[in-house]
Amino acid sequence: MFKSTPFQLSRIYASGWTAGRKCATADVAEIDAVADRLNPYLPLTERERWSRGFKDAVSRVQGTPAKFRGRPIPAGE
Repeated sequence: MFKSTPFQLSRIYASGWTAGRKCATADVAEIDAVADRLNPYLPLTERERWSRGFKDAVSRVQGTPAKFRGRPIPAGE
């Protein structure tokens, strides 16, 4: 079984963060569903790391004033 290195896990977190910055949903329950649907990783460790990056970014975006946000992608895409 392949084990990800700390560097690879940091890149997986960053890719989740990037996806989360583009997410437009504000509903916490919907965030979990969107994260699960968009997560490209199969191994549990990588899925968890990507989801953490995604959710951290979404929570950060929700606390950012709208004029400083980029164009969000609707949750259904």
